[in-house]
Amino acid sequence: MSHEQVAATRGRMSYRLLVLSWRVIFVSIAVIASTQVLKAHHLISQGVSVGIVAPLAAVFVVSVLTAIVTMAIQAAHFSVSPLGKGPVQRQMRFSHMFLVDLVTLPLNPGARRK
Repeated sequence: MSHEQVAATRGRMSYRLLVLSWRVIFVSIAVIASTQVLKAHHLISQGVSVGIVAPLAAVFVVSVLTAIVTMAIQAAHFSVSPLGKGPVQRQMRFSHMFLVDLVTLPLNPGARRK
């Protein structure tokens, strides 16, 4: 593999990791909030709430740190291989691409989009 192919593969992998990290962040926030609502309505006990929230808080922190690192990788990648002519255009294209992929990108790297 050439250097360019390796860089492209790393860029795609870090981008997929970024999308996955944000998905995990959103899901963990939703589950933590749901748990707190259930606890407030006395549908689950304090122990069950802590048993759910504590591990999810750890997953949330790891996902945020992973997202920060992968965003730095993506920033370095796009500074070398820009998507647009200026920084605003690059950011707009990346933001649009990221928001679409947040919903449509399959979890399996070998899978194709419909």
